[in-house]
Amino acid sequence: SMMNTCKIWRSFRGTLIISRNMANREAADLQESKTVTKVVEGRATIVFPSKNEVFYNPVQEFNRDLSVAVLRHFIGKWWKAPIPKQWRKQEKAPTTDTEIGVFQQQSSKVEDSESDKLRGEDMEDESRREKDISKSDKDIRILEALSATGLRSLRYALEVPDLREVIANDISLAAFEAIQRNIDFNQLSGKVTAHCEDASIYMYKCRNIGQQFTVVDLDPYGSAAIFLDPAVQATEDGGLLCVTCTDTAVLCGTHFEACFAKYGSMPIKAKHCHEMALRILLSAIELQANRYQRYIVPLLSCSIDFYVRVFVQVFTSRSEVHKSSSKKAMFYHCIGCENFHLQPIGRDDLSSKSSYPAAFGPPVGEECENCGSKFKFGGPIWRKPIHNVTFVAGLLEDVKSCQNDFSTWDRMVGLLSVCSEEVPEAPLFHKLDHICKTLHCNPPKMLVMRSAILNQGYNVSISHTNANAVKTDAPHEVIWDIMRCWVKQNPVKNIKESSVAAKILSKEPKIAASFEIRKDANPPSRSVKLLRFPENPEDNWGPKARAGKMEDLTAKRASNQGKRSANQDSPDLKKYSCKRFAIGLCEKGKECRYSHPSDTPNQPSSSHHREPK
Repeated sequence: SMMNTCKIWRSFRGTLIISRNMANREAADLQESKTVTKVVEGRATIVFPSKNEVFYNPVQEFNRDLSVAVLRHFIGKWWKAPIPKQWRKQEKAPTTDTEIGVFQQQSSKVEDSESDKLRGEDMEDESRREKDISKSDKDIRILEALSATGLRSLRYALEVPDLREVIANDISLAAFEAIQRNIDFNQLSGKVTAHCEDASIYMYKCRNIGQQFTVVDLDPYGSAAIFLDPAVQATEDGGLLCVTCTDTAVLCGTHFEACFAKYGSMPIKAKHCHEMALRILLSAIELQANRYQRYIVPLLSCSIDFYVRVFVQVFTSRSEVHKSSSKKAMFYHCIGCENFHLQPIGRDDLSSKSSYPAAFGPPVGEECENCGSKFKFGGPIWRKPIHNVTFVAGLLEDVKSCQNDFSTWDRMVGLLSVCSEEVPEAPLFHKLDHICKTLHCNPPKMLVMRSAILNQGYNVSISHTNANAVKTDAPHEVIWDIMRCWVKQNPVKNIKESSVAAKILSKEPKIAASFEIRKDANPPSRSVKLLRFPENPEDNWGPKARAGKMEDLTAKRASNQGKRSANQDSPDLKKYSCKRFAIGLCEKGKECRYSHPSDTPNQPSSSHHREPK
């Protein structure tokens, strides 16, 4: 068995060497060739000798632009190494914006604290110590575990400063050859390394201290669930984990069984499903990290086009892991008015921070107090903020200062601006048009609705996932009382007594809502007309076919459209022959179908020869 394993390894290693030599020769040939396809994105250029040889999706250019900007800001102004020893000794790590600021100040003082301990030593040893520490500050290694063409890795190497090494890994041998070819084409052989191995196995090999990566980037075709466990281990303490999931139909509740199997959470398909998808993914990452006494701090979480993208920092702290139950919640969703209520799993309001027992509940009864309908039960989801306000604000300033570096700059500024305006302590949201649909009333303008909530003393914003979102820290009762006051000013006619609208409007509002327009109700991103919710630039703007598949997805979607609907113009409803045809008695002969009208007079009708309805 051992001999066979050695033979297989020698064969595979020889294949990689041959493939690399072939890639080098192909790169030299491609420099002179004019028939290949070249794609220029950012400062990188990749070449394709054949169509769809390796997976590449131009739709994801915004994803790559955003990732480059995040890494620039994270490495340049956010991440510091090594981790201060006082955080480790006290098992204390940064969680809030204030603590993270202290964390960065302490990181910058590591060199001074180490120098104080070396005062009794020779000056030569002290200078050598300082040199080693300054070197470790720029010892930044990045792993792109599922690289495909290697474009993202190439852009990191060319556009993110102070990197020591970028590993571009892919299990596909064709992808490995394409990566090596593109590395040579961009003359980055000393900075980017192509690697061919299963992503999970490679990350498990790099989980020990000293082998971990400062940044681990996961961007698979579909779900990233199977890669989360090795990824949280391969990220060094304080490092950045970037995760993309394109299975939004699963995360948003269309395939709830698959979501529970992959992410350990039951989704509810509702108007806030895209934010819920982000919170389910964050909850899944936190769960995997907790198993190794680690936890996450979300820096930026975005729902974009057909995928979700999160950037989280990974820390190690046993005491902080004890708080994880208080960061998650189950939620109740009303099937009538679509009110939602969160049930925290653990308590975080205790005077003693040594233990975090189970929270009290439930927050609702069997029926909704607002409309009397039943509840659906889902979760767990992440209930804490999905963005770090300080990080997003600094990232936005960096992006504004480098307009010429990104082709999707307008959209980046718009997205980050909306994320920075979101109410951080308000998980999920209402949707104004759906509230008005429930009440059968004319909708107020968003500016009017936000002003009414602000006039009650609460915070409100939209969400980057939905332009009509009402994201607020106001109780649900306040929202519905505002709408009751609105309906009194704009009466509704012909409402059935048994309807949800009648039950809601039958209650008198407990507040006097003011719809006076306020200046702060108009968010800055809207007042300066930023590109916040762009339309798709072309038809079929979304996922592409897997690598190696040549089929036209547009033609395939058109052929599958309505394939299960019955053709009402033709009596041939089924393709199988009737029972009379089997014994040779059907007058239709070879044209017989399972259900067709009979042309023979006085012939007794059967269930197989009746007129189709």
